[in-house]
Amino acid sequence: MRTAVVGMIVLGGMAAGVQAQVTMSLLKTIDTSSTSTAGGASYVGNNVSAIAWDGTDLFVGGYNSSGATAATGIVKISNALTSASFGPAFGVFNTANSRGITGLAKRGNLVYAALDNGAGSNASARGFDATTGALTWNIAPDGGAPPTTFTRRGMGGAAFDPGFGGSSPSAGSASFLTPGSGRRHSLDPVTGAYNYGVNAGGIINFATASTTWRDHDYDPSTGDLYTRESNRVGKAVRTGDNTFATQQVLVTNTVTSVIDNENLAFVNSLSNGNFVLFNDRSSTASGQLAANVIKAVTTSGAALGLDLRDTDYATPLVLPTGNGAYDFSWDAGTQTLAISDFANRKVYIFAVPSPGVAGVFGLGVLLAARRRR
Repeated sequence: MRTAVVGMIVLGGMAAGVQAQVTMSLLKTIDTSSTSTAGGASYVGNNVSAIAWDGTDLFVGGYNSSGATAATGIVKISNALTSASFGPAFGVFNTANSRGITGLAKRGNLVYAALDNGAGSNASARGFDATTGALTWNIAPDGGAPPTTFTRRGMGGAAFDPGFGGSSPSAGSASFLTPGSGRRHSLDPVTGAYNYGVNAGGIINFATASTTWRDHDYDPSTGDLYTRESNRVGKAVRTGDNTFATQQVLVTNTVTSVIDNENLAFVNSLSNGNFVLFNDRSSTASGQLAANVIKAVTTSGAALGLDLRDTDYATPLVLPTGNGAYDFSWDAGTQTLAISDFANRKVYIFAVPSPGVAGVFGLGVLLAARRRR
């Protein structure tokens, strides 16, 4: 019976096309202030800069804005929607000021973290056991003098590659983007070794080449790559296991190469089809309205409206003002989205159905989730 309903929703979405507005209903707000308490067991840095959400557990990574070199780390928040429990920090690393974790991704029992620690960066890509927090691999060993080829900065976020058409040899690999390189670097998820060699990743440059990468994500069905570069939103259509067509600029925004925490997530929604959520961050100033910063576009770059609702699904939700720094993590299995708010030290978890689909399919899920809170 459930299979039939899901099939009907998907077919309906295909017939109608992507809707002009995406409605998101708040499930829970998680206060991450404890992760910014220096000396605390769950300390990740001054602010949360990256998240990974799997529908049950939330992983948060931190940013150092202390004015000096200081620790950043990662914390697992178990059962985030019900009885949120903060674990101890892991992956703790001495990080330069105004640097930090640029991306987190989770697949199975592996948490993959990208770290930007400036030029000559160590630990720019690391894999961790999601249960214990133990380091499983590191392309630039902590405390060592890594080879020149391993000193790349993990500035462009973290993602797991679904492969070309979801089934190519590289499916499940960890990928990262780094400044000075117009390639998508691909790493073995078990060992961290380069799949195609250090300098042989797929070329993903824009037509007007630039490599100030900030984040990336994939379409899990096709393997198409979506990127943030100097506040732009780009798309590189997958043509093979390690090849991409010339990247298109989907959204120009106000182009700036000096502002970090510009992120995105690819969303495959049962109610709204495929779209890309991102933060338009051309300024680091405080007092920015979230409604002016958090945006969505179709996979061809057409703007979508965002309709945020409170936990009753009816009352409009206005998020507090911030500094434009947000990260996003989508869980397709539960059709839920986590958004981290750097300035306010919060993570918001939303359900993403349209009102119509909520009535047919998602309302029961929403109510069940809220009863478990």
